[in-house]
Amino acid sequence: MATQSDPIRERALKDATNWLILLQEQADDPVTQQEFRQWRTASPIHEDAWLHTEKTMGIVEQLRPGHTRAQVPQSETVAFVRRTGEQSRSWRWGMVGVTALAACFALVFITPEIALRLRADTLTEAGQSIAIPLPDGSSIRLGPSSALAFDGDRRHIVLLRGEALFSVAHDERHPFVVKTGLFQTEDIGTVFDVRREGESIAVAVKSGRVSVRGGTLPAAGQELGEGQSLTADTAAWHMQSYPSDQIGAWADGLLVANDEPMGEVIARLRPWLRGKVIVSSRLATQPISGVYSLSDPSATLDAIAHARQANVRRIGPWFAAIY
Repeated sequence: MATQSDPIRERALKDATNWLILLQEQADDPVTQQEFRQWRTASPIHEDAWLHTEKTMGIVEQLRPGHTRAQVPQSETVAFVRRTGEQSRSWRWGMVGVTALAACFALVFITPEIALRLRADTLTEAGQSIAIPLPDGSSIRLGPSSALAFDGDRRHIVLLRGEALFSVAHDERHPFVVKTGLFQTEDIGTVFDVRREGESIAVAVKSGRVSVRGGTLPAAGQELGEGQSLTADTAAWHMQSYPSDQIGAWADGLLVANDEPMGEVIARLRPWLRGKVIVSSRLATQPISGVYSLSDPSATLDAIAHARQANVRRIGPWFAAIY
């Protein structure tokens, strides 16, 4: 069983909260219910995360007059999410539900966010990208919803979250190193991109060479040259090749997709959006190709969805579901 600090469990907890919102909005949709059941039964970690979320909400159910757990089987969904045939609900109960949902979000998202902000030297908000010049002539373009810290000096970087494009002035005596959890990337005179989500990383080289070490990689590390990309997590790693002019295209305001699963393309768009985005499992694996502008991320989300004749359901600026 994963522990609280396990990034896989943290991801599952976030997914459970996302399902909580989606089920609230589409409780009568059989496709949504089926996809939720598939997600829940796909892994013991998913089941544990859902039960954790349900337990967090249990105090709310107990506040409802006349409630008993037997009223709704646990196999269907958490009780306060369901829609019954009742014609009315009290305003007070509605406000309790909203308060509880806010508390759930605080539990899953806000506490880790505070810890990250305390550690970071520089961070960006959703949709924000900044340039960071370094004293040695190197530079960093920090992507949106990203954070980094300097580890001792300006040539040792810890990417805490998100993505950054590094343009490095090579110095053999003072290596330029980027740490991302279990992995570290060392410059061999280059421009390279690093993206991090939890303990998963993606490194791509625009020009020059880098060496990536740690985690599941060979003990001697893995070198990457121009146009090469490496993705790795706690279980496996693999390499791919891309046209070098597409690497780090986000720094020029472009999102480039080359026959990639919609879920992965939208994952790269998420940092530019202020709200949460959920993609139907039916659509997440469908391939997408195209070049999209990041000047209007919301319109880009619509364009990606429409490429597969999908619908986008929004709840203000905070939530979008593609189905």
